Amino acid sequence: MTHDKDEAGFYRLARLEEVPEGEMLQVPMEDEGTAIEVALTKIEGKIYAFRDICPHMAFPLSIGIIRGKTLECVGHGWEFNLDTGKAIYPPVRKNMVLYQTRIEGDDIWVKVDPLF
Repeated sequence: MTHDKDEAGFYRLARLEEVPEGEMLQVPMEDEGTAIEVALTKIEGKIYAFRDICPHMAFPLSIGIIRGKTLECVGHGWEFNLDTGKAIYPPVRKNMVLYQTRIEGDDIWVKVDPLF
């Protein structure tokens, strides 16, 4: 699915009402022939965006479990910090890919960079 893109490289991926507090939304997107899934979640009113794939075994992170600002992948129990993307458990160097977000009106814009 294609999405509006601005000059700064942000894509309009969803509306605020589509991302309830503490839940996740998977957004398939495509640009220039490259397709990926982005996951969105809202924690304490802040929108987080990340590549919807666990760096361990490629499970979709959007079906995981959120506890506070920790996201647990249901595949093998890896945990990630939503503020930093860093793996918490196990302590490894494979981190999740976070994306910059901004809100304009009711629209969620995400800078999906790098797009791969």
